[in-house]
Amino acid sequence: MPLPSPFAPAPPPFVVLKLDDMFATDGRVPDRWQRIADFSAQRRLKLSIGLICNSLDADQPDYLAGLRRLIDTGLIELWHHGYDHRRWDEAGVTYCEFSKTDRAHQHDHLVRAQQLAKDKLGLTFQTFGAPFNAIDATTAGVLATLPDIRVWLYVDPALAATAGKFAAVSPGPVNLEAPVHKPNYDAFVAALATVAPTHPRYLVLQGHPMSWDDTVFAEFVRIVDHLLALGCPFVLPAELPGLLK
Repeated sequence: MPLPSPFAPAPPPFVVLKLDDMFATDGRVPDRWQRIADFSAQRRLKLSIGLICNSLDADQPDYLAGLRRLIDTGLIELWHHGYDHRRWDEAGVTYCEFSKTDRAHQHDHLVRAQQLAKDKLGLTFQTFGAPFNAIDATTAGVLATLPDIRVWLYVDPALAATAGKFAAVSPGPVNLEAPVHKPNYDAFVAALATVAPTHPRYLVLQGHPMSWDDTVFAEFVRIVDHLLALGCPFVLPAELPGLLK
């Protein structure tokens, strides 16, 4: 039975599930990711998965076949989550794949990952989200040269505008995990109540399913069921610009 909407009189927001860090384990899609895919199919629920693209480098036919099956459902969008998802320190400075690195590095990683997806999966990424959500002005400059990518996850709209991308912003205090890597139903519902009066048009909710054991996966399911009971439509990142026009 539908729950009374805390978003009224506005309609419930669109929900994007931004699930990070897909990579191969033992040459195939890991069991915890397959559980997410099975849940999507059972509920006819749209969600999105951030692919760490150097996982496409190796000759792993079972992994590639598993990813193609995800794409073929029509319910799952794979998005560009960087080439190597690397973070490192030099001389007391923390560098990330798309933060504090030079243009050549960022261009190579963005383009190499985009090409791998085309070559190995027949997929053109339409959405990008940086590892650790760490980006800088250089990232915007490089993304401006990649017209196939239309949506940028968890970025300041002003920076995304310089690249000509739609900014799918963070939902602030509301997220699947509290703390990171731990879905928490009670914390989610409490945080949702604080943002509902602002009548958000969409919520992009981040999670890391490789960290979810059975207990916290059950918390994720409770969160999804709560949003469904509120009448929230689940959509893909690439769909957001058109839906919000």
